[in-house]
Amino acid sequence: MNDNQKTSAVMAALTALFAGTAVAFWTNAGSSGGLAHQSFTTSRVFTNTATVRLSVAELTKSGGDVSGLDCYACHSKDKPVAPKFDAAGRLIPSVAHRDVVFSRMNCAACHAPEEKVELKFDTEGKILTPAAHTNDVAQHGRTIGNDHCFNCHDPTNLTELHTPGGKKLKLTESTLLCASCHGPSYRDWQEGVHGRHNGFWNTKLGATDRKDCTSCHDPHAPVLPRLKPLPPPFRTVLKGH
Repeated sequence: MNDNQKTSAVMAALTALFAGTAVAFWTNAGSSGGLAHQSFTTSRVFTNTATVRLSVAELTKSGGDVSGLDCYACHSKDKPVAPKFDAAGRLIPSVAHRDVVFSRMNCAACHAPEEKVELKFDTEGKILTPAAHTNDVAQHGRTIGNDHCFNCHDPTNLTELHTPGGKKLKLTESTLLCASCHGPSYRDWQEGVHGRHNGFWNTKLGATDRKDCTSCHDPHAPVLPRLKPLPPPFRTVLKGH
C-alpha cells in the first residue's frame, strides 16, 4: 500500500468516526434523558409585570376612584391646616393620615394574616406607637424636619403640590416635584436607566409608557424594601456528568 492509499484509508476512517459520533450525539441529545435541567420555583414578586404602587396620575388616567384625593372633602378652604409636632420635632400624623406612617411597612413580615392588629391613639389623635415600632416615623429623607407636610403639599391649596422654588404642580405631576430635589435620578429616569418603562423601545412598533416615581416609591417613605435575590440561572448538564 503506497502513501496515497494509506492517506485515503485514514481519512475514510476519520470520516466514519466523526459521522458516527455526530449520530450518537444527536440521538442522545434528542432523548428525554439526554439533558438534565435544574429548575427553581420563581416568586411572583419577580415575574409580575405590574408596578408595586399605582400613582395618582395612573389612577386618574385609568378613570379610577380618586374621591379619596379630595382634600377639601374634610378640610375647609377657609381654615388653614396646622401640622402638629412632638418634642423631637417629628410630625404627628392625624388619625385620618395614619397611613403616612404605616403605609411603608410590610406588616405581614411579622404579623400573621389572621392576627388582628389595632392602632391606638391618645386624646390629641397621636398614634400610640407599640414598643416594636418605636423607630417607625413618617420621614422622607435622612434629616428630621423633612417630614413636614408642606415641604411638598401647598398649604394654600391642598389639591396642589409645590417645589422648593415655589412652582405649583398638580397631584398628577408628582414626578416633576421629585425632580426638583432628585436631579440625577430624574435625569437617569428620563434616559431610561432608572425606573420602569413598559411598551416598545422602538416607538415605530408601539407606544412607550414611562412609569412615575410614585409607581414604585411611596412619597412619604420612598426607600424601597429589600428583596431576597433569586437563585443563579438554570444550569444544563449532559447526561452522565
